[in-house]
Amino acid sequence: MLPKSYKMSVLVLMTIVLTMTQCTQSFLTTTAPPLHHDSYQSPSSASSLHAKKSSSPSPSSGQFELQELRAQLQTMKTKSISSRYLAPEKRTELSFYLTSLVSKAPSPISKRSIGPYIKGKTWRLAFSTERATLDDLPFGATVFLRIKDDDDDGGENYKKGELDYVLKFSKRVWGLRELVAKCTYELDTSAVNPGLLTFIYQNIQTDMFGMKNLPIGFFGLLKDRGTFLETIWFDGQMWVDRGFNDGGMEYYNVYWLEDEEDEWNQ
Repeated sequence: MLPKSYKMSVLVLMTIVLTMTQCTQSFLTTTAPPLHHDSYQSPSSASSLHAKKSSSPSPSSGQFELQELRAQLQTMKTKSISSRYLAPEKRTELSFYLTSLVSKAPSPISKRSIGPYIKGKTWRLAFSTERATLDDLPFGATVFLRIKDDDDDGGENYKKGELDYVLKFSKRVWGLRELVAKCTYELDTSAVNPGLLTFIYQNIQTDMFGMKNLPIGFFGLLKDRGTFLETIWFDGQMWVDRGFNDGGMEYYNVYWLEDEEDEWNQ
């Protein structure tokens, strides 16, 4: 039997769900990005190229920005510091590093070749140059992308599959641990929009009061809705995508590869 606070919990959950609906609309651009081209590069050759570039960094190569960005994001993760609570000057610093990195250094792994690297992995939204991206999330929530690995396809079909768009809460909110949007996705590997990940919401589930995978019927308004993640830069640890805010200003989001033993994946 559910606790007496269940009705209140459902009301709180509905509020969070509606907030999630609004933030996903602003956080993930629903308009396809401009067309651009990218030369194909296999995963093996991409790794080789990255190794060569890393061995001889130059002042304009973006290596300094990459090292600083990685170090600070790792420190934030280790100390459980959410980027939404960073001081303005620190946000400005990280935004500068990220913007400089994507403008100076080409993606170490070709955008159209990221499929094998993202499948079967969990990616956490670690930072965004657009403050509203994180501020619009419910209190204590962090965004994760869990991209499933289809064992029955022999590892060949990495252009499409299933993923979970997750809002995970650091502190339980009225018994709520996470909200999970079950999605299907497709990755563009052509020269038209290389690295463009399109995913479609199918249904929403939650883990509340220890009862996992409870369906959320009133989240049906997102079913079959398509959203986009436009890959701009990828090295296997950091996944950077680009978006545009309501004013048409460009911004970047950084997804950080989570370790398998990370507590967030438990």
